[in-house]
Amino acid sequence: MATYPTSPRADFLQWCQSHQQVFVDNAATIGLTTEQAAAFATETSAAVAADLAQASSKESAKVATQTVNDAVSTLQSSAGDVVRSIRAYAELQADPNSVYNTAQIPPPASPTPAPPPAQPTDLTVTLEAASGDLMLSWKAANPSGTSGTSYIIRRRLPTESEFSFIGVSGKKKFVDTTLVAGPDSVQYTVQGQRSDSAGPVSQIFVVTFGQLSDGTSSAYVGASAPRAAIAAKAPTNGNGNGYTNGSSANGLSRMGV
Repeated sequence: MATYPTSPRADFLQWCQSHQQVFVDNAATIGLTTEQAAAFATETSAAVAADLAQASSKESAKVATQTVNDAVSTLQSSAGDVVRSIRAYAELQADPNSVYNTAQIPPPASPTPAPPPAQPTDLTVTLEAASGDLMLSWKAANPSGTSGTSYIIRRRLPTESEFSFIGVSGKKKFVDTTLVAGPDSVQYTVQGQRSDSAGPVSQIFVVTFGQLSDGTSSAYVGASAPRAAIAAKAPTNGNGNGYTNGSSANGLSRMGV
């Protein structure tokens, strides 16, 4: 066990204070000179006083910091009120820029146009059991702060050279109710549209139809058919990620599959 604590500092100072008078009163008895005992007492008092002064300075600094923070906060609020008043007045004048120039503040910046809608990706398909309709769903990471995006859906059958418009959806899904029986596959594109801003067209999504081993119908997107599918023609292109997601259905008399 140490003779005296060296830390924390408060414990060390307390030990010195409790011993300074003991050393002075019993200097000769404990092997100290009078000068040694007196010097220890003086240095103890000086250290305690310095410690108190530092603590006082810290508290004063905290108070000063809070004072300046409060003052700056008040000034920021005042500055905001002043600038808003100047701008409101300027916009009522025939020449707003003259007011801004006199006040030496810049006029409000023109609103930044919102970025166009994102490119749709990750198409998935579901065959509706009762009707044979094809449900399309996709993802689109549109820019934050934007809204009102609609999606234009186009389709191309194997016998067609161009994509044809088949509908618009305000959500990231669409039901194709016009697909007739016959083709083994069909191609789709999806494009986001907002106001007068159009996003990039998706890459071509190839949806292929087939039958599962239990005789139920299946539709899938991408370069790989579901493992259990048979009698399904593999697409030559698609979303490039080899998606096999999709659903099967039983009652697809309208689709003829």
